[in-house]
Amino acid sequence: MISRAKRMRLWTYLLDPPVLAMLTFLFFYLMKPAERNLGACLTGVICLGIVPLSAWFYMVRHPGNFAGERKVGFVLSVAGYVAGTLIMLVFFHESRLNVALMLSYLFTVIGLTVVNLMHYKASGHGAGAAGPATALTIMYGWPGAVSYLLLALVAVAKISIKEHTLGQLCTGAGITIASTLTAFAITGMLRF
Repeated sequence: MISRAKRMRLWTYLLDPPVLAMLTFLFFYLMKPAERNLGACLTGVICLGIVPLSAWFYMVRHPGNFAGERKVGFVLSVAGYVAGTLIMLVFFHESRLNVALMLSYLFTVIGLTVVNLMHYKASGHGAGAAGPATALTIMYGWPGAVSYLLLALVAVAKISIKEHTLGQLCTGAGITIASTLTAFAITGMLRF
């Protein structure tokens, strides 16, 4: 039988922000034919998913060093988000939904960076779950809001393994909710 701590750690890997980012881009690619753009989808998957997930290679070389993996992951996320945003704006600017998603991740990582530089550990996992949930809510209304249940699962897992407090999770979620609303408003995807 797997211990509760190991189960919670597994949930944090399954709900890792890059994993949810890839699933978000793939979901919208499949479910929104009017917004379908393979190049934009692949840009999101690679720059928001694969590049940050390469931090897992750090864990292979340094097992159990979650603080080091967090730092490497954060640096790779910043690099992937900036590169992805530039690629999206230059080559796929007509795909407003994909641009909005990419900008929401860029604004989120900027917000998390500012908060973390103030020596407060805002939750990237909380942000990673709340961003896609906010985008789904914007696009689908209350049925999309059901996806906020993932945020609850992230909160239980991260608090259980003592990596975050409820305040840190709420800070990360709040940053990404504001970032996503801003990005969707800028691109004209936010309906009032």
